[in-house]
Amino acid sequence: MDEKSKSKKTGDARTKDEKREKDREAMKKLQNMDMPKPEKGENRIESSKGSYEIGDELGQGSFGAVFRVRREADGKYYAMKCESVHVKKQILAHEARVLQSLNMLNSVHFVELVDRGKVNNRFLFLILKLVGQNLWDIRIKLPDRKYSMNTSLKIAEQTLAGVRDLHRVGFLHRDIKPPNFAIGREEDDTFHTIYVLDFGLCRKICTKGVDLRTPRVTCAFRGTTRYAALAAHEMMEQSRKDDIESWWYMVSEMLVFDIPWKQCKGTDREAVLIAKRKLREDENALKNMFKYGCYEQMAAILQYVDSLAYNSIPDYDYVYNQISVASKINGFTDKQPVDWDKTRDFHGPKYKTGEPYIVKELLPL
Repeated sequence: MDEKSKSKKTGDARTKDEKREKDREAMKKLQNMDMPKPEKGENRIESSKGSYEIGDELGQGSFGAVFRVRREADGKYYAMKCESVHVKKQILAHEARVLQSLNMLNSVHFVELVDRGKVNNRFLFLILKLVGQNLWDIRIKLPDRKYSMNTSLKIAEQTLAGVRDLHRVGFLHRDIKPPNFAIGREEDDTFHTIYVLDFGLCRKICTKGVDLRTPRVTCAFRGTTRYAALAAHEMMEQSRKDDIESWWYMVSEMLVFDIPWKQCKGTDREAVLIAKRKLREDENALKNMFKYGCYEQMAAILQYVDSLAYNSIPDYDYVYNQISVASKINGFTDKQPVDWDKTRDFHGPKYKTGEPYIVKELLPL
């Protein structure tokens, strides 16, 4: 391909990514016109544990607004999520339950739940550790708008550990995608740590008394079309294996950038499903997808995930070992810098093998 053609292809990809980003932001604004938030001039909030000064608005989500706050007791900064007390389904209360279990697990891939409370009869709030940019925003700001193979594999390792830890305390995520993972902050020396975010579609799959919920016959679609597992497309109950399948699609996109269904609209779930099935039916399609490397390892992971049943507990260590082999084959080192911090050695947390796949004492009731 000549330089002119390459330039045009890069420009077209950039234009489409920019349009998707603008559409995403416009949808957020429409969804959040009446979001609960502190009133104008309301610059302080209290809970039973302490008081916080309210700073700038950091963003908005399906639940409400997010603000930077400063704890008056020690001057430390945190994020405050708000949600109306009048919503039918309280996402923040659910998120608090998930994070409480994960904080007891001491997983480094989940933010600390610092505090929670309610303001009169208006909104609930959570006080959480601040994080940095999400993996989608980091990618689109890179010079060529894609991750290097080294960075993609390091992201794969940490995000896999995060998904595994969520499963260990009895929850599925059901919306694995780049915007739902974020790096830490330089101020906290967590700039190379990746955190799992957004538990709005998270579902409790096992409890202290039930090993695994009985699957429903049919379910509504849950997830994001580009990364959704086959079970989600087919309106079937999702389980642990489906989070890993979604993770595989996310990592594949980072490694190859041009996944076969990239040009499909998010509303065209059937076209995306056909493209995902084709990877299983046509070995050449999968080989062509990974023509620049990692084919054997990524093919082995996909074949393994497809072999699992609804009630299977994935062998996360096997999946990690495939990622580790891919890194070694391509000559990457543990300290090789990542794309968002190219001047310093990488010092993010390593995946720990041999961890118990279920921690019964931390399962929900």
